[in-house]
This record gives sequence, structure tokens and C-alpha cells, in this order.
Amino acid sequence: MNLSVQEITRLVSGELKGDGSVAIRGVGSLAGAKPGDLTFVKDARYVKAAAQTNASALIVPNALPRIKKPQIICKHPFLAFIKIAQMVESEREKPAPGVHPSAVISPDAKLGRQVSIGAHAFVGPRVVIGDRTIIHPNVVIGPNCKIGADSLIYPNVVIRESVTIGHRVIIHPGAVIGNDGFGYVQSDGRHVKIPQIGTVEIEDDVEIGALTTIARAALDKTVIKRGVKIDCHSHIAHNVVIGEDSMLIAYAKIAGGAAIGRNCLIAEDVGINDNITVGDRSMIGGGSNVYKSLPPGSVVWGSPANPLALEKKLQSLLKRLPALRETVRKIAKRLGISPSRDEE
Repeated sequence: MNLSVQEITRLVSGELKGDGSVAIRGVGSLAGAKPGDLTFVKDARYVKAAAQTNASALIVPNALPRIKKPQIICKHPFLAFIKIAQMVESEREKPAPGVHPSAVISPDAKLGRQVSIGAHAFVGPRVVIGDRTIIHPNVVIGPNCKIGADSLIYPNVVIRESVTIGHRVIIHPGAVIGNDGFGYVQSDGRHVKIPQIGTVEIEDDVEIGALTTIARAALDKTVIKRGVKIDCHSHIAHNVVIGEDSMLIAYAKIAGGAAIGRNCLIAEDVGINDNITVGDRSMIGGGSNVYKSLPPGSVVWGSPANPLALEKKLQSLLKRLPALRETVRKIAKRLGISPSRDEE
């Protein structure tokens, strides 16, 4: 990237304060930026760090008179900075279109324009891959899969048979899409496997973290709807449906048949029981376990998950239990009441 501060100001619809001719070649954090970089000040907490940064220009929410470097004033500095960072990312070196000689491509697979297939990748029968999609080395794509345009599949991803993936989907290394759901029924003391003959459907603009697993449905399909973001090491079981623009942070575990609404935030290490419904716009705090359905707009935390205000009160009470126990023991002693075995 090589843009002037003035050009960047126009791109982000900001207001310029200072020298607009200064050249910007990259982006960086307040602490890590170097001369030639653009950085940003999110709010007043970072003004002191901004005064010490080596960046050549800053995006700020309000003008900072004590800082003499060029400033681009924007209502949402971080969003403006992201727009410029996306430009930097777009200039990163990417695999050239074409098929590596060591890749194995089924003769009846259909590859779109400017597709890139990396070393030792396998593309099975009747697979369809959209324009400009990048398949990195060692990716396995099973028969009858469909992958849309402008998607990015990183190394060692496995996409099993008959999975459908939309446009602009990003799947990070080691993820497995379409493995069998974990379904068994007991008969005479033995586990009988339930055939997992459904599929997985991933809609447009989804991002799936490294080492995440999304199981195929027993029947019908597991569905990850448009705009969903799933962090690393998460597990989505068979027949789950996740609504548009929901976000799952690392180690989220969603059991079979659960339905997650739109714009939900599921924090790290959350477990959601099978066949649970989580209403739109719900937020589930880290480490929670959800055992019953939640209405839209719920904000819960804990195990079992409770409304946030109630859980905070319970946590406060738990901290006071040791002191309360000692008080009860003293009262019991004065009254001549012997403690039970559990209280000793």
C-alpha cells in the first residue's frame, strides 16, 4: 500500500487535521507501529499511548491538539482502520490460479475461473468449485460437494461428501466439515450406529476456525447460516441450525438438534444441550452450560445458565458462604447444638 493521508481521509469519509501529503505504507498498533504506518485511537483511554506511537498518522474520534502528527477524525475510528487494514490484507501474496501438479482432481470436477488448487489436494467426483476460490495444500474435498466463489480453504481441511459451501467462506486449517454425527441407540447392551446420511449446508460469508468440526445431519442437514463466525476448536453437532450473523467463540460445543437464533453471541467454552432453542440476540457468558431453551434477547451466565443478574447474585453469595458457615457454627455452639458430620 502506498497512499497519502489525504487519500485515506477520503476513503474513510473522515476529516483531516494536519499534513495530508504524508505517505502511508502500512498499518500497525499504537505500540507496534513504525514510521510510515497508520494506527488508530479507539477512545480517550489510549491518548497517552497515542502520544508515544511511532506511527506517521492516526485515525481518532476527536482531534488531539497535543499530538502534532496528521490525524483523520472519524466517528468510528476502529471501523475506519479496519477498512484500511483490509486493503493491506488484499495485497498479501496469494497462491496463483492453477492446479499444482501433485493435486488429484477428479475428471468430472468443475473448476471455476482463476481457481487455485494447492499441492497434494484431493478434489473428488462431481465437485463444483466457484470462481477465484483458493484451495490450499492437503485439502480433501469429497464427492458431490459444491463450494462457491471467492472462498478460502486453508491447509488440511477435510470436507466430506455432499457438503454445500457458499460464497466468500473462510475455513481455517484442520477443520472438518461433514463428519458423521454422534448418533447411537442401545440394543441388548450394545451401541448400534444410527446412519448419518444427511449433509451440511454453509451459507455465504461464514468463517470457521481452525480444528472446528461441523457434523453432518442424521437426516436433512446441519445449517450454518449467512455471516456466522465460529472460532477455533468448536464443535457443531448433527442437525444444528445456527442463525444469521451469530458468533461462537473458541471451544463452543453445540449438541445435536439445537437451534441458535440470529445475532447471538456464544462466549468461550459454552455447552448447549441437545434440542435446545436459543432465541435471537441472546448472549451466553463464558463457561456456561445451557440446559433449557432461552427466549429472544436472553443474557445468561453460569452452569446451569441463569439470567445474568441472578448469577451475579449467586456468585456473590457463594463467596460469603465460608464466613456464613463459621457464623452458624458459633451460634450452634452457643446453643449446644452438635454439628452434623457434614459440617465437621
